[in-house]
Amino acid sequence: MKLHYIVLSGALFAQIAGYIFLFIYWPVSIGLFIISFLGVIALVLLLIKSRLKEKKEDENNDYRDY
Repeated sequence: MKLHYIVLSGALFAQIAGYIFLFIYWPVSIGLFIISFLGVIALVLLLIKSRLKEKKEDENNDYRDY
């Protein structure tokens, strides 16, 4: 769960820095936007992975038969 926050804060920082560098030096801003996009993709993959893990744990602890 801690990794989710690290990736989210990194993507947010890259997005904000990208807008700042857009007015200073635009090639750097493009790189920061790409890093931000990759961070969002990584965050989505982490959330999918954790959701599948939770679903697997729920299947093992299914008490609806009682």
